[in-house]
Amino acid sequence: MYMGRFYDILDFTLFEGVNKDGIAEFLKNASNKISSYKKGDIAIFQDSLCKSLSLLCQGTLLAKMTNAEGKEIVIEHLAAPEILAPAFIYGTENRFPVTLQAEDDVIIWSLSKDDFLKMMETDDALLRNFLRQISDRSVFLSRKLNEFALQNLSTRIVSYLQRSGVITNIQDVAFIMGVARPSLSRTLSAMVEEGVLIKTEGGYRLSKY
Repeated sequence: MYMGRFYDILDFTLFEGVNKDGIAEFLKNASNKISSYKKGDIAIFQDSLCKSLSLLCQGTLLAKMTNAEGKEIVIEHLAAPEILAPAFIYGTENRFPVTLQAEDDVIIWSLSKDDFLKMMETDDALLRNFLRQISDRSVFLSRKLNEFALQNLSTRIVSYLQRSGVITNIQDVAFIMGVARPSLSRTLSAMVEEGVLIKTEGGYRLSKY
């Protein structure tokens, strides 16, 4: 049973190059659990304590942030295999920064952070992989901060299209960007008139593509 879970875990880049036999043996005594969620379930609430290393082993999660007034902003969609909030596990304020909602059937494997720390102490490759995960997430969060705080809506639309290629559902993209649908629609229309975007049957695209 543990070996089955362990080989699933090895699909994660976090476990690339690790001592497989040593970690498999360690997991036999480690504190861990598997949790399952259905579409629409809240897997993790924003501000809940980050007590474990949480690995998304199956499915997709919607990561969204809610402010004091109840306004929601979609941060990203997380697809398995993915480690959840690695930068917050050992922080002084070790709370999840977002709510994670299942977009389909989801399985999350959790390992206590104390046991995971012991695992890293016994395997240099695992430690390096974890540090890389934290660094990569820091880069992602920095780019998100720049997108939300420093870029105007037109620039954010261009950035979104450079990543995604097309805007097909204005309501969904407005939710992701944290703006009202009419505001996004007006900006898209203006960008079409300016020649920055083109509108086709498939949606809005950058004109140079």
